[in-house]
Amino acid sequence: MSDRRRRSRQDSGAASAGGGGGGVSVDPAYRSRRCLVAFGAVTAAGLAADLLSKHFVFAALGGQANPSLEIIPGLLRFRLSTNPGIVFGLPVPGWMVLIASVAAVAAVVYIFATSPRRSGWLHAGLALVLGGSLGNTYDRLFARVRLPHQAMERVGEVRDFIDVYPIRYPIFNVADILLVVGVGLILLHMLLGRRSV
Repeated sequence: MSDRRRRSRQDSGAASAGGGGGGVSVDPAYRSRRCLVAFGAVTAAGLAADLLSKHFVFAALGGQANPSLEIIPGLLRFRLSTNPGIVFGLPVPGWMVLIASVAAVAAVVYIFATSPRRSGWLHAGLALVLGGSLGNTYDRLFARVRLPHQAMERVGEVRDFIDVYPIRYPIFNVADILLVVGVGLILLHMLLGRRSV
């Protein structure tokens, strides 16, 4: 009789651990349509915000003699620039940047797909990182820019335009913001150790 009770307890514990009853779900995100749609929507929104902002700012300021637009006097302005490096213009050879970008995109998609579907902060952070990575990777593959007062067209360089000049930050773009915020959300998920939002 005691053996029967022991087996019954073991069976119920296994069912609970596997997600049955009131146990915590460990289904991977790729099996959840809601996770896939939310992840894709945040990624697409981030990518669109980056590419559209670059397009409109470069189109508006590209033909001016002084390609600069004051947004917040003494603090923030738009100023056209390009860089062949990584986030915030850190210098790295172009071929290495491209390989790292492709690897980062693959890693982000894999981590999302295999993560628990209730990891909301993690998914949001990964989607922002993916949107930012795709935005800058697009520039490295397809962008062709001729800056004012420069005869040579720049190919394969990332378009930057956000200049917080009193703090002496390198000029950056929306994709860089997405990357930084996304990494912050991923770190928040890790610090909190939470599996749900």
